[in-house]
Amino acid sequence: MAWLAGFLTAAMMITITLDVVLRNLGFQSSAHFFSFTEYALLMVPCLGAPWLVREKGHVYVEILMMYLKPRNRERLRFAVGLLCVAVCLVLAWYGADVTLHDYLGNEKDVRSLDMPRWMVSGFIPLSFAMMAVEFLRFLVRGENFLGNLAGQAEE
Repeated sequence: MAWLAGFLTAAMMITITLDVVLRNLGFQSSAHFFSFTEYALLMVPCLGAPWLVREKGHVYVEILMMYLKPRNRERLRFAVGLLCVAVCLVLAWYGADVTLHDYLGNEKDVRSLDMPRWMVSGFIPLSFAMMAVEFLRFLVRGENFLGNLAGQAEE
């Protein structure tokens, strides 16, 4: 998923550059360039987010953690992990519900091309379900999913 997100990011860069060059040379660029970029702007974060969780690359505020004793820090970290799993599962469930309704209702996203809306919204439940799996994996293994505190070695 992360590799696909990276590929889409590069493809967006090439598409936008090509669009600008074509317009500056006086040619008409494709309306599909804009639609592709819009779709990719949704897909890239959805595809890359589970990898970001796995690599402990997400942002968090560590000021409270720095002042807690190690035992309380571990308790808070576990509670935050459970909250992350719960939020990701709720968003995955809601996203799956929306995607299913889009599929059953044969909803279309009308832009320069008619795209089945479930193909667009389907990346959201996939992403949040995978993030829930990653957070749960850290909790089951007892690993620190937050990374290192500033200036401290990982425990």
